Amino acid sequence: MRRDALVHKISGVLSADHRVRGAWLSGSLGRGDADAYSDVDVWAAVHENDRDAFIEDWPTIAARIAPYVLNDQLGTLPVFNVVTKEWRRFDLAIGTIDEAANRTRSTMMKLFDKDKLEARFQESGVPLLPDPAVVAKTVKEFFRVLGLLPVVCGREEYSVAVSGAGLLRTMIIQLMREDVAAEDRGGALHLKQLLPAERYAAIAALPPIVSDRESAISVHRACAEIFLPLARDLSDRVGNDWPQALEDACRAHLKRELGIRLPGARP
Repeated sequence: MRRDALVHKISGVLSADHRVRGAWLSGSLGRGDADAYSDVDVWAAVHENDRDAFIEDWPTIAARIAPYVLNDQLGTLPVFNVVTKEWRRFDLAIGTIDEAANRTRSTMMKLFDKDKLEARFQESGVPLLPDPAVVAKTVKEFFRVLGLLPVVCGREEYSVAVSGAGLLRTMIIQLMREDVAAEDRGGALHLKQLLPAERYAAIAALPPIVSDRESAISVHRACAEIFLPLARDLSDRVGNDWPQALEDACRAHLKRELGIRLPGARP
């Protein structure tokens, strides 16, 4: 089933359910910047009193759309990730009529609207700003993971160091995403579209890692070289106190155990 056929089937099945008062494409299709690899994101509006029953019925409803091999709820959120047997991916977020006022026309494309709910949509939303709590948590976690390098090197657990380097890279990306002022930052697989070219290039230029001591140390240090200046600047701009004692202890620990000097010590 092609993606446009899947969208048509989703719209038809949802529209036939009297509880669903409207449905819109969201995500990259809703924003109008989808490519050939984009999945289908849908926001459906039901009455508050119908939501629990609709969620309970969703496995049966999803099967009417297409045979699936995965249909998982995102924690306790009214959001379902579905993968069909043909490996078409679609997500359904189940909202309420009252939540229509929180949606924006700039990020949604109508499939059907039985009750003219789109009239309640905002024209566009406020660009997201960096979340101080996310920044603070990411900075502390980066130092914690970085400080584990002497352990994996001492035990010669270099395959674990590969995983640690992956975590550090992920935290670099998290901070870079936080620093993009956009109404909808999109998914994790749209970095090239989201990030400034020089930041994307910095991630792409990180050295590959293999399971040996030299590579582990080199890649961890390279991650710190990118992360620390960004983290300090972003922390200053959101008004967070920099965890100087944590940084100092991490620097001293790495120097003492591995002879590593991290770049860019703050005066």
